[in-house]
Formats: sequence, C-alpha cells, structure tokens
Amino acid sequence: MPVLDRPIWERWEDQIAAGHSALVLVDFQNDFVHRDGWVATQQIPGFLGDTGIDLAVERAASLLAAARAAGVLRVFVRMIGDEKYLSASMHALYARNHGHRRPVCVQEGTWGADFHTALRPADVDSAVAEREIVIDKHRYSAFIGTRLDQVLRSNGVEALVICGVATSGCVESTIRDGFMLDYYVVTAGDACADYEEARHRATLSKMDLSFGYVQSSSDIVALWTNRAAAA
Repeated sequence: MPVLDRPIWERWEDQIAAGHSALVLVDFQNDFVHRDGWVATQQIPGFLGDTGIDLAVERAASLLAAARAAGVLRVFVRMIGDEKYLSASMHALYARNHGHRRPVCVQEGTWGADFHTALRPADVDSAVAEREIVIDKHRYSAFIGTRLDQVLRSNGVEALVICGVATSGCVESTIRDGFMLDYYVVTAGDACADYEEARHRATLSKMDLSFGYVQSSSDIVALWTNRAAAA
C-alpha cells in the first residue's frame, strides 16, 4: 500500500498506541548494569557516576509494568558475546581502544549474560508470557543477524519504544536500524544509560533530531496506563 494511503502518525502519542507498538529493552544484562557485573568490576569510568545506570533500570521496570498492563508486546534483547560469535574487526577495535584483547563477558548461559532481576521476561506459565519475546544478538544492533524484524511484523508492530544500555552503542544502533526499516521510534531517554554523560546526551539529541521522538519514561507510562484504564 502506498505510504500516502496509510495513516501517518505525527504525534508520538499516536505512534505508540498499544495495538501497534512494542517495548524493546536492550541489553539490561547483569554484566552491563549490575553492580557485581563485568562492567562494574572493570571500573569502567562513569558506571557508578552520573550516567544513571541504576535509575535507567528502575525506569525501564516501570515501562515494562505499564506495557504488560496495556498489552504492549515486550521484546527483551540480550548480547551473547562468546568467542565463536565475534569477528576479527570487533577484536581489533577493542584492542585499539583498550590495549588488550576483549575479556570474557556476557557468555552464553552465565549469570552475567542473564537479564537483571528487575527486567526479566515472565515465566513461561505466567499469564503475560505469551506477549514476551527474547532476542539474542551478537552485534550492537538488535536487528543484525536476528529474527527481530520478522517477529515485530508478524505481530503487527509499527512503532518501537526503546530503552537500554549503552545509549551511544547498542541502543543507538538498534534505533537507527529500526527507523531505517520504517518503524516509528520513540526513545525513552531517561530509561537509557551510558558510561559517559556527554555521549548519552549527544546521542539522545541526534536521535530526537533524525530518528524519532525522545520522551520521558513517565510520559510513556502515563499514556499506556491511561489507555489501559480506559479500555
């Protein structure tokens, strides 16, 4: 159908209506966001500073609860970084930036690769489990080499609400690819976090300019909650 024969939702409130939107949670894994995880133990600058890792987890949990109540599809994305999945180019970039090979991180089946307790998919026997999907990836973008696009289109999704870590890495890569695949994208800016505040803010500024809205998690929660109550 030609694009002009379809409704064009210019307002973010219309874009993320429960019937055609999905909440995409990017890399809320123990190694990346837990205080006992790999990033924290490596003492990466900014992890416990002003980048808001803990707050991003808390706000993402509020988004998840609201999405469940409203019947919005939930997609839990996780990075699996075993050696067999990584490329020479990824190793070369890491060595250039850090002066050594990439350490073991988010290994398949480990606690570090698992989802943070506050942001886990529902148990399979839960009433909400049917609307929750796990996507494993091996590159920054949740769309590269995964079934994400197929799953979204199979569920009639046209708009994505995205949150996660790191804002300037896997979150940005997923946003860009989602927009290029013709999804509306709304970034829950305060439910994203990075390991440097300047990168976080610069990324959100660019996303809002060129790839969709950046909104507060509280505004998105309020919208979904009000519409769920009115349904």
